[in-house]
Amino acid sequence: MDAPGSGSLGARLERFLAAAEPSRGGRVVACDAITGGYSRVSARARVRWRNGAEEAFILRGDPPPGSGVFASDRDAEWELLRALPAATSVSTPVARWYDRSGEYLGSKAIVMDCAEAVSLQDEMARAADPGPLTDLFVDTFAAVHAASSERLPPSMPRPADWPGYLDGVLAGYDRMAGQYPGSAPVLRYVAWWARAHQPPPVPLGLVHGDCQPSNVLVSPSRPPLVIDWEFAHIGDPREDLGYYTQIPLEPNVYWADPKRFLDRYRAASGLTEDQVNPQVADYFLIIGMALLLEQLLAAAAAIGAGRRPGILASYLVNAISHQHDMFLAICDRLS
Repeated sequence: MDAPGSGSLGARLERFLAAAEPSRGGRVVACDAITGGYSRVSARARVRWRNGAEEAFILRGDPPPGSGVFASDRDAEWELLRALPAATSVSTPVARWYDRSGEYLGSKAIVMDCAEAVSLQDEMARAADPGPLTDLFVDTFAAVHAASSERLPPSMPRPADWPGYLDGVLAGYDRMAGQYPGSAPVLRYVAWWARAHQPPPVPLGLVHGDCQPSNVLVSPSRPPLVIDWEFAHIGDPREDLGYYTQIPLEPNVYWADPKRFLDRYRAASGLTEDQVNPQVADYFLIIGMALLLEQLLAAAAAIGAGRRPGILASYLVNAISHQHDMFLAICDRLS
């Protein structure tokens, strides 16, 4: 997608809307870059239709080739966004149109409704007592995990069973160790340890892949909205719990009260204390970070080879040693 603010994106969007909604006469009256999100280029646009009505939209597209750290599939994200209303009780912003070829917007880009809402993370930071918001956060992601697999896109990969799925994730650590020698000692040890300390299985389900309150939007007049589904997949739902434990934004409501957090999740999900407890949450940090760690390692390798995958890559490379330290601490703590 053309960089928002370049002066051309609004005109491109206007041409796209003329093709997508030829009878409505849409005119783009504002189109500005928005921040938040490491992987996609995003903009907020306001459109005035021929009948005088105005609507606000979010554009979410791929960055220029070679300039991003994290890779994901817009076709898959679009299919999932279209399927979610029938698959889950969780609300999402309505996905309106998709520039599948990038012909109009410069790259594959999704156009969705812009919600009049604020980040749950911001609400937690302002709250004198974040407890009720913690419950809302936990209940929302428990509902994500309860999505009907039958109603998810047929193209979404479906693991055959839990042992095979976990083996596949840990095989990814073996692959990373072979490809990135600088991280190999840590990754080989972590993969060995994780195979030897597998928790009780649970039914596989929809995993969001970026579970954090910043990806939940709230307003007084409607249910919470969950956004940023690009890393969603079918896997072990506890990956989302483990992933959230390493989110550094304050307040992290898991670390504020792990017992309340996990008690609430068990009540909402129906899982047992053997299946969900602090040790299991620690374990699934390793599983939930596998995909993103591999992409961080690839970005670090690109920098080392003299390529330039964007300034963000240089910043995020620092996270690799931090991930190593967290993984080794988990192995030591739970052994």
